[in-house]
Amino acid sequence: MKPSTKAMPLRVCARLTLAALATSTFSVSAFAEQESLDAITITANRMPTENALAPNTVITRADIDRLQILDLPTLLSRTPGIDMVQNGGLGKGTSLYMRGTASDHVLVLVDGVKWQSATSGGTSLQDFPVEQIERIEIVRGPRSGIYGSEAIGGVIQIFTKQGRSGETKPYFSLATGSKNTQKATAGVSGGNEKTRYNLGYSYLTTNGIDAQDTLDNPVRTYATPDHDGYRNSSLSLKVDHNVSDSWSVGANILRANSYNEYDNGSFVRNTNILQDPIHSKNIQQILGVNSSLVINDLWSMRFMLGESWDRFQSVKVGVNESKFNTRNRSASWINTLSLSETQQLNIGFDYDHDRVESSNEYAEKSRDNKAAFVSWQASAGRHEWLLSVRHDDNEAFGHRNTGTADYGYWLNDELRISLNAGTGFQTPTFNDLYWPGAGNLDILPEKSKSYGVGLTGSPAWGKWAVNAYQNEVRDLIEWAATPSGLFQPSNVSEAKIKGLEFELNTTVAEWLLSFDASFVKPEDEETGNVLQRRAKRIANFHADRQWNKWSTGASWKLRGESYSDKDNDIKLSGFGLLDLRIAYDIDTDWKVRLTGQNILNKDYQTIDRYYSWGRTVMLSVHYQP
Repeated sequence: MKPSTKAMPLRVCARLTLAALATSTFSVSAFAEQESLDAITITANRMPTENALAPNTVITRADIDRLQILDLPTLLSRTPGIDMVQNGGLGKGTSLYMRGTASDHVLVLVDGVKWQSATSGGTSLQDFPVEQIERIEIVRGPRSGIYGSEAIGGVIQIFTKQGRSGETKPYFSLATGSKNTQKATAGVSGGNEKTRYNLGYSYLTTNGIDAQDTLDNPVRTYATPDHDGYRNSSLSLKVDHNVSDSWSVGANILRANSYNEYDNGSFVRNTNILQDPIHSKNIQQILGVNSSLVINDLWSMRFMLGESWDRFQSVKVGVNESKFNTRNRSASWINTLSLSETQQLNIGFDYDHDRVESSNEYAEKSRDNKAAFVSWQASAGRHEWLLSVRHDDNEAFGHRNTGTADYGYWLNDELRISLNAGTGFQTPTFNDLYWPGAGNLDILPEKSKSYGVGLTGSPAWGKWAVNAYQNEVRDLIEWAATPSGLFQPSNVSEAKIKGLEFELNTTVAEWLLSFDASFVKPEDEETGNVLQRRAKRIANFHADRQWNKWSTGASWKLRGESYSDKDNDIKLSGFGLLDLRIAYDIDTDWKVRLTGQNILNKDYQTIDRYYSWGRTVMLSVHYQP
């Protein structure tokens, strides 16, 4: 790692942006192969960037294969600054808290396409198949000055699997394990000098667990005594084509269909008898078309059209109960200007259209957002910086201005200090505004101010980073009971979140070691209470080693205590989870893997009355020529 003295050529920028092959300064990868691209990321600044100044982490395909994790929420929870809570194990609803911010304060993108529900503001991370992921870039801290709403806490971008130049080759994997869990993946991948493609299919089924124990609350339980199963089938297609040396195009689609059983949580009127359990049928679909064009040595352009579709249907004893269809259609046009060898200017325009169709009658069913932003990325000697301003014109809330500022100074070739600041906002969801009988038309967008300082080192023995931050969020939206007993949302509180993060990657006696720890103080300014469902302390440790054809590894996750309610009356204990794994390379094409998650069979909860999986063992075989 060293000071950057030259801007990246525009032709390289365009190809990297489209191909999305970059890895990261702080990848947790144990067996990374493309060392020359180690410091290049795309998400932090919306352009390929060496040594991005914003704290970031990348999960590569090698990491996913090495860690042998079943689902995306668990995978994300093994990274710095992310706390994940889930109501009942594999496939069940999840909430992600990055640096103590709310679950709808993190913008999630898939190949550049926004993926979030317009009704709830959340993202169904549990339904995204990890088998179809090429890599994930995670940027911690506000990026609203670049991306707009939803980026108060940070940005997560998922890049789906893509082909490699060469002949068409098939691949597949089969896995079986605890709780009658089975997984299968199959696909083909290939390409030539101009075109690359990947087509993949994944299937997952499990009996699951009884998410809520009926014996846990003898007075009034919300559980149905049965196993809450889950099924998911997904299809992914990605194609990239170089029309010429200066023009590239691409398209991608991912569709995931899931079936999810869960407890009803309600009683037959005037009785103590639980209603029948219900299940949901969900569809997540993300479609994107993009193009990169180099006009000349000074100017390149990127275009993107995208659509994400979230369909939720709950069913009770064969009767359709409720339906929610939300669509987000988006368009982006970004111009990158090379002002000099050390300066680049991004001028971008975004358009978003949200639409809701539901069995519940919303007062409004659609809204538009138009935006423009300018980012200046430059370096001079040992100094590096990024300045970005953005203006959003929202159909429901009018005009909003936000900004992002990053500054870095190289103390020497191995040590850099960085400063970060930004403002952000979060637009209320359709549920907040228009939920029949409960929506609040007077509600305001949430607003934030954030500051951070970091120190990053890359000595010969490894890499490390320390980051401290403070985020102030005003006009927090909360749903609470009114004097009449009706639950409604309102802007009721302010939050101040302070935190410290530490990361370390090194090699000791041929063991590849990775450690991160996050300490966060997420407080409600009015009451002094800890924000609900956030743990104050989180740590992850990974150790892996290659032994000729064998590889072994272990992971240990620690999560401190948290509160399941905003009044801090329901306290959940902290816990530690130990994972073990082993793999054997039969030959260059065939591999066998055995993994055990929560190997000590710890009982724990991240949401009151909802249990998580106990010990889980999976055996898998993989063919990848």
